[in-house]
Amino acid sequence: MVRPTLGGGPHPREHEPAASALPPVAPQSISGQTPTTPGRFSGQSVVEELLRQHEDRPTRSRLARAFGASPLDSNGLSWLRAAQAEMIVGDILDRLPGNYSVYHSLPIPHTAFAVDHLVVGPGGVFSVNAKNHWDRDLAGSPRSLPIGGYPMPYLRDVAFESAQITTLLAKELPPLAAVRPVIALVNPHKIRLARKPDSITVIDSPRLRRWIAGQPRTITPEQQLSIVALVDDPATWSTKNQLLAPLHVHARFTALEQQVAAARTRRVTLAVCAAAAVATVIGLVASPMIVAMGEFIAAL
Repeated sequence: MVRPTLGGGPHPREHEPAASALPPVAPQSISGQTPTTPGRFSGQSVVEELLRQHEDRPTRSRLARAFGASPLDSNGLSWLRAAQAEMIVGDILDRLPGNYSVYHSLPIPHTAFAVDHLVVGPGGVFSVNAKNHWDRDLAGSPRSLPIGGYPMPYLRDVAFESAQITTLLAKELPPLAAVRPVIALVNPHKIRLARKPDSITVIDSPRLRRWIAGQPRTITPEQQLSIVALVDDPATWSTKNQLLAPLHVHARFTALEQQVAAARTRRVTLAVCAAAAVATVIGLVASPMIVAMGEFIAAL
């Protein structure tokens, strides 16, 4: 049984593209070929859902854009942050040594789940689930992690995902071996669990790469090659949903991310200008009173 690890410690211009500048989401292929699932980018499943939701939102008016209204509502912003968290963790995992294979956003067949990141290396196979709770203290039980006062079933979900991947890769895994579930929290302030969860690693993102690379060898090079070949086979990840081209989806996400950042910049700029204007008005009103008060004191 894998013992858990607990971690401690401390992402999207002036020009904002119009909403119509975002091309419609449509299944496309790269170089005329249907993209293989292992070629997906970090957070692609989350990004696809975000873009689908964004299509249903009305286009912002020119006035709304001028006043910095965000193109996303609170729910859309949470999906955006979730995608950014997956990308942060994906960047970390992509820097693992060359004898590790890393895959992102793999949809689990016959379920609504997708594995954020799958790592195959000398230390075994790891299913890594990224969570985006920046700068928060996290405390929880072996069954859940509460976020904002509400228990979130992260431990249950990652255990389910790893069990599904274990079943998919069973014919190439060593006897009695299983995919190891990991929850990677993006820079939480602290992690405090009442009791360590069985067989699930909960770790902060800065320590994730070193932790995986430091695991002792549990599979032979030949077994590792066989597992990688199975993961690389698109048939392993057969899904009813048509997969979208990673480059197309990523370009749309980048454009939307820039819109959100530009709207935030406008809001901050307007707030600063408004504060400066109020301070100026107060100064203009108060200045004669201050002068009169000074003259009165001088005449005493």
